[in-house]
Amino acid sequence: MSEMNVSEMMKAIPEHFNSEKAKGISGVVQCVFSGTQASNWLIRIEGQTCSVEEGRIDNADLTIRADAVDGINVLTGKMDAMRAYMMGKIKVFGDLALGMKLTTLFDK
Repeated sequence: MSEMNVSEMMKAIPEHFNSEKAKGISGVVQCVFSGTQASNWLIRIEGQTCSVEEGRIDNADLTIRADAVDGINVLTGKMDAMRAYMMGKIKVFGDLALGMKLTTLFDK
């Protein structure tokens, strides 16, 4: 099995965004990934649109820290977010309500 390409997966997130599920939801999610594919990403949700860019800001509404592969698995629904949090695979800071809604905004 080939290794997951975190950059490609993050850039593809807007393609799976379900704008109907995002009514009334807005925020900036900072993803801080570690491991062999360490990188920083911003997911911006506003006006029922979603964009993703590589980078880092100080005032994100929600920050997710995880190994890159675990972070992608949570964002794509391959790993249950609550279970990953309880197991210490991801750390979440900020607007936890946004975090709970985040994985429901994307079609698998």
